[in-house]
Amino acid sequence: MTEKTDIRDSDEKVVEIEMERLRTFTNHPFKVIGDSQMIELQDSIKKYGVLNPLIVRPRKEGYYEIISGHRRKYAAERLGYKKIPVIIRMMQDDEAVVTMVDSNLQREQITPSEKAYAYKMKYDAIKKKAGRKNRYVLYCVKRYVQIQVFETEKSEFDGMKARNNYGDIYF
Repeated sequence: MTEKTDIRDSDEKVVEIEMERLRTFTNHPFKVIGDSQMIELQDSIKKYGVLNPLIVRPRKEGYYEIISGHRRKYAAERLGYKKIPVIIRMMQDDEAVVTMVDSNLQREQITPSEKAYAYKMKYDAIKKKAGRKNRYVLYCVKRYVQIQVFETEKSEFDGMKARNNYGDIYF
């Protein structure tokens, strides 16, 4: 059996914050909807509580911006929670974008447009961070994003038949 290790910084702690002090991430590309997976998440939270704390960052306006955990917050809100466990992490804008995108891409129900927009946000954040000095890294990241978007779109259309204007069937 492998031992779990905590990857948080030594100064990070799990604290409970009032729901009204939390705001969604600016331009968050992923929709939070009340589908069957949300019902399962609500059932889990009802039974066990919020097992994984949200990751938030403080904003100068006095609230906290959610980096990871929008669905958990939504589910907990629907269950009547007034407070929710969070990890407060100091992050710059670009770092927050990369973390937000990475923490959401493993979800099963993401539309191709959500995924494409998220990859574009991540690419733009990495591009700003790398600057003009490292064009090869930017080229690699851009190609990776293009491949990810292409594979997503391809998987959506695999096995589907379509007709052109002349009635021809193609795959």
